Amino acid sequence: MTANDFAFSPDSELWLVNRYANGLLFGPAAVLLQVAHPRVAQGVADHSDFREDALGRLRRTLSTVNRIAFGTKEVAEKMRARLKEVHGGVNGAISDRMAGPKKYSAFEPDLLMWVLATLIDASIKGYEFVWEPLSSERRENFYRDFRRFGTYFGLGEDVGPQDYLEFVKYYDEMLSGDLLGSHPLCAEMAAAVVSPQKPWRDRLLGKAGDFLPIETVPDLIREKLGLESTSWSRGRMKVLEKVAPVAFRTLPKWFTYYPESYRAEKSMEN
Repeated sequence: MTANDFAFSPDSELWLVNRYANGLLFGPAAVLLQVAHPRVAQGVADHSDFREDALGRLRRTLSTVNRIAFGTKEVAEKMRARLKEVHGGVNGAISDRMAGPKKYSAFEPDLLMWVLATLIDASIKGYEFVWEPLSSERRENFYRDFRRFGTYFGLGEDVGPQDYLEFVKYYDEMLSGDLLGSHPLCAEMAAAVVSPQKPWRDRLLGKAGDFLPIETVPDLIREKLGLESTSWSRGRMKVLEKVAPVAFRTLPKWFTYYPESYRAEKSMEN
């Protein structure tokens, strides 16, 4: 296997930032932010078992993301076709008192842009939490990589912010605006992320890691979703701030990489 076989180059910022599993540290917050958008929450509630298996959905989403990011061109194209097929059935009517058109679709550009935005933010924050601040140039290159990545989900590169500075403005306006968390369904879906119910292993995992989404989601959104930061959750977050950088630097790659990125790198060694 050579670098040219992959959908994204192994020396791209998308690989360099996302190959380690540090994105998982802000992944739960990304999901909270996604379902904080009322129309995303509606689609998730109507077309998945999110209430009972939120962590399962997170794992499946992560697997899809990584198969595109670290997969061959052939695999990435297969995932593009699969996503188009799956998302084609995600549509319906919105709930009462929900803003916007009365019908929703997974192909709405605004929704796709918001979901992509949460992944971009989680990736950068997870990397910087463990490693080092990204330079302006690296952030811009990462953003351009991720915009191309978004095309596999059906989002045209001409939709939304065209550079990283525009993205930051867009993201900040979304966080400070009135839309996110504006419908009760958002808080209901968020509770499923923080306190998953099934299976029993995820319920235990949720109890151990409930501080992560609570402490990594922006304060205003946390309040809108009815979540509470406590001395216990803040204390666990401070421990993680000390432990995570050391762990990622000392543990072997097979443990700290995503399975997909580890296999991709190993395939180029053979």
